[in-house]
Formats: sequence, structure tokens, C-alpha cells
Amino acid sequence: MKKILGVVICGLIIVGCSHKESKDIIEQDSQILAIAKEVAWEESSHFTSENLSLIGKPQLLGFTHNEGENIVANKTGKYGWHFWGDSVKTGDFLIVKGTHQLTHIEMELVTNAKLIGPNGGADNHAPTNMTFPQGGMWKLDAYIDGRLVDSVYVKVQT
Repeated sequence: MKKILGVVICGLIIVGCSHKESKDIIEQDSQILAIAKEVAWEESSHFTSENLSLIGKPQLLGFTHNEGENIVANKTGKYGWHFWGDSVKTGDFLIVKGTHQLTHIEMELVTNAKLIGPNGGADNHAPTNMTFPQGGMWKLDAYIDGRLVDSVYVKVQT
């Protein structure tokens, strides 16, 4: 009986240690992956929809921006955000949070812009103004009624 109890205790210790080591490895891998994603920030794709030139992800989201034109820091620009899909409804509200790659400062660039219907082949859109306080790479997270739709990456010139 003591032998069986000893074997069971040793087994539990081995399983417990293995589980902890596996969990540590998974956490380390997740941290490495998160760091790699941070390092690999690249400007999003440019695409066209009907007569509009946009940057973002075709058939999901994007905002008006001509390829080859610069987005300039501290200069307010007019941008139409466009969305595709049934989950985005007219009357919903858009918030865009921007994060600077190097400083990791996050700020709200668009606050409660109302979606006003189809435009340029998109199912819905919202006219907005955005001002970036500094140059560099920015990740723009687009939220519709508090739900993250996706992110767009842009280069901002000084």
C-alpha cells in the first residue's frame, strides 16, 4: 500500500512539474509572438473601391487615402472610413484609437463618428478628421459601438 501511495505521489509531482513547465513555455512563446508582431508593423495595403482610393483591408475596412500621398503629423486631414459587412449598421458609432509604434502612446483619434450609409462600394461609411501628433508608424484600431473591427497601419511623416 505504501509503495502504491509513493508511486501515485511521484506521478503527481512529475505531472505537476510538467504542466508548469509547459505553461511557462506557452507563456514565453506568446510573449515572443507579441513582440514579433510589434516589431513587424508594416503599412497596410492600398486598394480601390469604385472611385475611392483607400488604405486598410479590402472588403473589411479602410479609410480614404491616395497611395503616394503623405499623412503629415500635426496636420488635420479629412478621411472617410469605409466598412463592409452586415455587422456594421447605419447609425452605429465609430471610434478610432491610434497607437504609436515607438512610444506605445495610445490616443483616441476619432470620437463617436456616426455611420451614415453606403458609399464608394462599401456597406457603410463615416466622414472623419484625424490629426497625428507625431510622425512614425501608427496602428489604428477601429471600433464600431465598442467592438473592435480590425486595425489599419499607416506611416505618418513629420
